[in-house]
Amino acid sequence: MMVKFSSGARSQQIYIISFLSILDRNPHQVHGFVEDVVGKKAKSFRCFLVVERSKPPNITRYNLTSFAITLNELTPGLQEKLPPTDSRLRPDQRHLENGEYEKANVEKQRLERRQRMSRKLQENGWKPRWFEKEGEDGPFRYVGGYWESRKQGKWDECPNIFGEFTEAPDTFEGS
Repeated sequence: MMVKFSSGARSQQIYIISFLSILDRNPHQVHGFVEDVVGKKAKSFRCFLVVERSKPPNITRYNLTSFAITLNELTPGLQEKLPPTDSRLRPDQRHLENGEYEKANVEKQRLERRQRMSRKLQENGWKPRWFEKEGEDGPFRYVGGYWESRKQGKWDECPNIFGEFTEAPDTFEGS
C-alpha cells in the first residue's frame, strides 16, 4: 500500500509492505519503506499505528443515535396526516420509548395476535389499497390515492390495525 504525504511543495511517498499479524505481540506494528524524490528506496521502517476513534454520537439506552430516534418521532401536525396503519403509531413502540416495558410487552403480544388474524383474512382475497400487482409474479405498482387521502386527512377506508379487536376463540385454535 502506498501512502502519499504532502506539505506545501514537498511530498513524500511511504510504502507499507505489511501489517504484522494479530498473532504477533504488537498487532498495530507496520513495516514499510520511504522513497526519495527520484523513487529510490531511502529508508526502511517499523512503526506502530495509533488509531484514535472519535466519540460515538449521542447514544441512547437502545443504542440508537439521536437521528434514528427522530425517525420515529411524531412531530406536531404530523399525526393528523398519517394513516392509522403508519408504524409510528404503534402503541407497543410508544410504551417501549417511554420505558414502560411491561405495557410494551403486553401490547406487542396483542398486536401479534391481531397480525395473525389479519394474515388469515389476507389469505382470503385481501387486496392492497394503493398498489396493484403487475401480472402473476410481477412487482406491485402504485395506483394512486395515498397522497390525496393524506392531504385531505381522510382515512375512512383504511383499517385501524393498532386498535382494539375481538378475537373469535374458535378461529385461531393452536396459535
